[in-house]
Amino acid sequence: MTQPAAADGAVIAALGAYVPSRRMTNADWGQYVDTSDEWIRSRTGIEERRMAADDESTATLATRAAERCLAAGKFPADRIRWVLVSTDTPEMWNPATACFVQAAIGAVNAVALDVTGGCAGFVAALGLAEARARLGDPVLLIGCELLSKAMDWSDRSTAVLFGDGAGAALVLPGSEAEGLAVTSLIAGTDGRDADILGKPYGGTKNPLTAELVAAGHHHKIVMHGQYVFRNAVVHMTDAAHEALGRAGLTLADIAWVVPHQANQRILDAVAERLKVEAVKVYSNVARFANTGSASIGIALVEAIQRGLIEQGQRLLTVAFGSGFSWAAGVLTCTAVPPVEADLG
Repeated sequence: MTQPAAADGAVIAALGAYVPSRRMTNADWGQYVDTSDEWIRSRTGIEERRMAADDESTATLATRAAERCLAAGKFPADRIRWVLVSTDTPEMWNPATACFVQAAIGAVNAVALDVTGGCAGFVAALGLAEARARLGDPVLLIGCELLSKAMDWSDRSTAVLFGDGAGAALVLPGSEAEGLAVTSLIAGTDGRDADILGKPYGGTKNPLTAELVAAGHHHKIVMHGQYVFRNAVVHMTDAAHEALGRAGLTLADIAWVVPHQANQRILDAVAERLKVEAVKVYSNVARFANTGSASIGIALVEAIQRGLIEQGQRLLTVAFGSGFSWAAGVLTCTAVPPVEADLG
């Protein structure tokens, strides 16, 4: 095994996460759709998920994760130059969710932008954060989804898959900090498959009407399940190999694979295709379900809290999402970054 390189470029210097306190078990879904714990668990590996309270929104979840991240890193908000929020469930159509987060945390000197990249958005946006950090800019990157208020609760095929949450990363120039050094990052999109996963109603192509709302289409998520499954496994595997190749590494150099937590079947299929031991693939999908672009941030925080991430290790993170998009990266742990979250 080759030795980790010294930190340069950009590093994740601190992490924070937030999940709502309300737990919703598989059995709880029985009051909304014809399903059961056995049906959901056997198909997805999900046992429960967190659901936002009535007074919580995407901006409030993202803000809580951001505050925890900055507190963990003891980093003043007014030093942040960019606030990037990756989400498919924005606070509102306009302005960007990041604007509300910027104001709430006091990042008065930051540019605030949203990134819509599906569940791959957090890793893809890490590439943007890395580029700015290389130029000397501190970046606060947040992946946040509040899917419980954006989905059709009567659709068994999609509703039971999702949960709410947020994960935040403080990305700094490698010359200023240690942490999870960004060793390589790749991302891609095939827009020809843009219609296999997404929410087609509510934009300018299909503006909402009273009739569409009455029919529940404002919450309709379109997902061609088997096609998504096949493409997700193939693209995640290929992206992982590409990110490793750019870093000059192999899977033997990787201590942990930290993937997007879509469902356990996908994680198992990716592990099998990569020929990596399942015990090296970090999974918390049973506890939190699919939290979209928040999932990798939450998973990193939890893995660090559990003492699984150690100095000198290399991590492989990989994700896929609507678009149809994918992203992967290799992170080298030059020092275990501080984290703050209550994920109990």
